[in-house]
Amino acid sequence: MAQRIEVKKKSIWKTAVSSTIAIGLCGTIFLGANNAAMALALDKEESIPTTYNISTTVINKADDYVKANYSVLENKIMPSTSASALPVDEAAEIGAQYLWNMFQTNLEGKTIYMSYFIDPSAAKAYWKGDIIETGSDISETTPTYSFVIEAISGKRVSISKRFEKKETTLHFSPQKATEKYRNNCDEYLQLAKQFTEKHSGIKAITAEFKDIAASIDGKSIPAGKSPSDADNVRAYEIFVVVIVTDEEGQQTEVTISTDSKNLQNINIIDPNRNNDNNYLG
Repeated sequence: MAQRIEVKKKSIWKTAVSSTIAIGLCGTIFLGANNAAMALALDKEESIPTTYNISTTVINKADDYVKANYSVLENKIMPSTSASALPVDEAAEIGAQYLWNMFQTNLEGKTIYMSYFIDPSAAKAYWKGDIIETGSDISETTPTYSFVIEAISGKRVSISKRFEKKETTLHFSPQKATEKYRNNCDEYLQLAKQFTEKHSGIKAITAEFKDIAASIDGKSIPAGKSPSDADNVRAYEIFVVVIVTDEEGQQTEVTISTDSKNLQNINIIDPNRNNDNNYLG
């Protein structure tokens, strides 16, 4: 029986959606995903493959990584259905190392909420982890961090952190911001290449400006209007989105804060992935 997942609207904005966009996480700057949204939200019958494409590149544990005392909670609605998949505890630990490597995240006392899902269009299975406070209800909280790894190989796919709402906002014109950062993005291109190499362990060759994104104060947008035609649009933060291509031809989408110059999220782009709304990809 097909399952339909409801996706909550967020006060976020992005100028464009790529036809090859990577797996969306529960981030504040990407339209996409509440905690159930990484399930296969199919509204039709679908045959699921029994063999999957398996990647082999795995990043070694960082020298300064020390395993924290965290808990692992598995989504009982989305448990692993494959004997070949990594056990949930092992997948969670790979995710913990992933978070430390990219964000220096301390998971002491936290809970990693793990969900397993399959994308039949890419013939791949995945583990998704959401970081929440121990004792919190996953349906009532926004994860502080989220990650996705391939379920069999443990290869990194996507990682993001929650945007922390700031006390002040700034005026936001999508057109002017796009023009500004498109013409002055050399620093962000270099940062994106560095983040990508850290993420994949493979040398980055090219980087190109793709778009801007923003975390928006939804109250400043009149009902029924988009950010492009609203008056007095206010944003908490603006981000530059860059596409990086490595020496193996793999493309990665990198989102960087224009305020802190820090990584907000990073996603491996899979051109084989079905990106229609039914798959919430």
